[in-house]
Amino acid sequence: MANAKKSILKIETWARVGECDEKLMTCDQHVLMSTGTGAVVLYSNQKVVLTAAHICAQDKFGRIPSQPMQQYFKVIDRKKKTYIVEVIKYDSDDDICILRSITGDLDPSFIPMSSKAPEYAEHIYNLAAPVGVIQEEMVPAFGGLFFGKAKNPMFGKNEIAFYSVPAIGGSSGSPIFNSKGELLGMVHSVHYRFHHITLSATYERLWNFLNVEHTQIIQCQKQYQR
Repeated sequence: MANAKKSILKIETWARVGECDEKLMTCDQHVLMSTGTGAVVLYSNQKVVLTAAHICAQDKFGRIPSQPMQQYFKVIDRKKKTYIVEVIKYDSDDDICILRSITGDLDPSFIPMSSKAPEYAEHIYNLAAPVGVIQEEMVPAFGGLFFGKAKNPMFGKNEIAFYSVPAIGGSSGSPIFNSKGELLGMVHSVHYRFHHITLSATYERLWNFLNVEHTQIIQCQKQYQR
């Protein structure tokens, strides 16, 4: 977990609601709309930020006002370094999103994905910034179990994975690890009546979204060339 912790980022969504007044030449200031958690992973052999789609594509989830709104995203690492990021792609059905930095390369280490899916009742771990609580080396850590997979009408036709990890606002987008610190899933929501039942995209859906096999092939080619 000490290595996995290096990849954890706090995500802030900043927005300005309403249009600027051209006559008065004034605009409202951007305000902090929400926070979440992200983790540095590899996508097409580049470091990117993995998080939940409802954080980076809030207009698709009905989470922003109907008025015109300009928004941008900040990610903050454990050394308090801030990056401005933009959306590469997202999947609303599985609630997965990846962001890339537009203000310099991401410094933190990336999390490798596990080579196998979790087994029933396997112990798992979660590093997150619930309600924005995270500061330098103090990164909240949680443990739980993998329950299995099932379909839920609220999440379309795809299966979702169930874990016993406590979560609350700010936990969205936080990674789920195995005992080796390898990525298994990513928190996107909780059961509305019991917030210790946490929902994630399945291991298989996350693997395909991150195009892990392609990334690993590129890594092997580079190593061979050396």
